Amino acid sequence: MSINRRVLFRTAWLASGVAGAGVFLNACGTAAPASGPVRNTGPAVARRGGTLRAVFTGGGAAESLDPFGGGSPADLVRSDVVFDSLFMLRGGEVVPALATGVEAGPRDGSFVLKLREGVKWHDGSPFTAEDVAYSFRFMSSPDRAYPSQLSAYFDFEAVRVRDPLTLVVPTRKPVGDPALFLAAFPGKMVKNGATFGGATAVGTGAYRVTAFEAGRETRLERFDEHWAGQSPADGIVLLSLSDPQAKVNAVLTGQADYASDIPFTTGKTGVAGDDFEVRTAGEQSRTAYGWVLNSTIKPFDDPRARKAVRLGIDRQALVDTVLLGFGTPGSDLLCAGAEYFTPRQPLARDLDQARRLVKESGADAEEIVLRTAEWEAGYNVSTQLLVEQLKEIGLKARADIVSPTEFFEPDGVQAANAVAFSSGAVPLAVMYGRLSAYPPLALADDEFTAAFGTAIGSADEAERAKAWGVVQDVMADRGNTVVWGLADVLSLARKTVAGIEIRDQAKYPYLGKAGPA
Repeated sequence: MSINRRVLFRTAWLASGVAGAGVFLNACGTAAPASGPVRNTGPAVARRGGTLRAVFTGGGAAESLDPFGGGSPADLVRSDVVFDSLFMLRGGEVVPALATGVEAGPRDGSFVLKLREGVKWHDGSPFTAEDVAYSFRFMSSPDRAYPSQLSAYFDFEAVRVRDPLTLVVPTRKPVGDPALFLAAFPGKMVKNGATFGGATAVGTGAYRVTAFEAGRETRLERFDEHWAGQSPADGIVLLSLSDPQAKVNAVLTGQADYASDIPFTTGKTGVAGDDFEVRTAGEQSRTAYGWVLNSTIKPFDDPRARKAVRLGIDRQALVDTVLLGFGTPGSDLLCAGAEYFTPRQPLARDLDQARRLVKESGADAEEIVLRTAEWEAGYNVSTQLLVEQLKEIGLKARADIVSPTEFFEPDGVQAANAVAFSSGAVPLAVMYGRLSAYPPLALADDEFTAAFGTAIGSADEAERAKAWGVVQDVMADRGNTVVWGLADVLSLARKTVAGIEIRDQAKYPYLGKAGPA
């Protein structure tokens, strides 16, 4: 099983830095030439009825209805409308969903979880605390290749059901905001006793599965008894494609109404026809592009080698060549725009200093393997350009280009010196918590570890903010994340498509309110 994109890379999980809650990419706005992206700020309301056909990058045979299994963009979008979380993120803020709140527990190191009344599963049965307890055990099972990272913070085996709508959850370490962690890692709920191996699944979400073929297509039908109200479209058809241009072609040829994360070349050239528009999610929803350096193996176990990479890259050239101007240079820190994020100017390119650090660290004696796949538009070409830029500072680098289905295989990630990476403006606790959970992506640094522990565990706002400042200072000085650019998120849609909502990242929109305008 591959590293779970939902658990590790979605930042989403989790909510990008969109100003305000419930921001929509509106289909009905000021007219603009078909040759350029349209920025619509909505809100857009879809009419009742009809079927929305949307295409996302798929994971082939590895796709799964298990919300903690498959991790492709198609899996993420599907799970968001089939299953609900206890809490969700909108614009970086925690919003109650299946849970209504948390309270201090009966003893130190626990909290009480309160659930929403009247929630039903797709089969009509009531959602209860027993389902939550099962979901916790299901997501954190040691039988999983990658158990939920939440199990590092919460003792799910010791969860106690107090009544049908109340649970007591013990913690393993201090957690200042349990709701944030349950929203972001995420806390998708599955029914008590659920298993996933067939072509259907039971959730509490806005849509239920009527047909599923991994790597090809999912058909969904509106669930009229959803706790948050009925969705507009009668149904959704989700198509899975791995080639970015194929997603564009699916819209242009009438197979789909909407395609997410399209190539920047399409944004530059536009598309022919009055029925379509290229959309941008705007500056507030940009995605950070870069690489995570593996600090567990040579040469990036040495902070001098890591610093050499950051000094040796030509950020503006990458933005111009890969993003075609749809973005700005990055400053190596993730989560730009999130709470506690400390803005910094991107490092200026300094080839002389970079070459000196390469020599001092002995990095010139190693072969640098950069693992990439076209998981998101621009991964492969940016990695190929990085190879050429690293050669300029004396590093022997090569790109290891694999398929999206292979990308997160544990052995491949462990063996690579760097892995292509991207992230929206998710909470710092989410991003650094995810990276820290996987040794090939973690930064082994005592000062970082201590500050991170304080930042996530403290209930004091001033202490927490100070700790996050230290976390970012360490990452900027000797960290293992290289963020070369902040990229616009582009999509292609028929002008009749409305209600594409950004709850988490713009690349993985929520379709529960989407449909024809």
